[in-house]
Amino acid sequence: SSPLPGATITYGMRLQVTGSAPIDGAMITDIIPQGTSYVASSLTLQSATLTDAPGDDAGEASAAGIAVNLGTVPAGASRTVTFDVLI
Repeated sequence: SSPLPGATITYGMRLQVTGSAPIDGAMITDIIPQGTSYVASSLTLQSATLTDAPGDDAGEASAAGIAVNLGTVPAGASRTVTFDVLI
């Protein structure tokens, strides 16, 4: 199918710890796809909205991409990050 200009796409990324030990310093990062633009204030971690500015909380976002510091993720746990882009 063809992209529909003006449409919003939600991207989701999930980190799942399947081993028996926690992961320290886990991060999720992604670039904003070419031909799209980041929708301000759409970044979330576990459905909680994060600010786009660096240093305010676990996330940051810009026209170039997103980064979310997940900290320590316990064994068997998961973390989900979402953000929106506009075509």
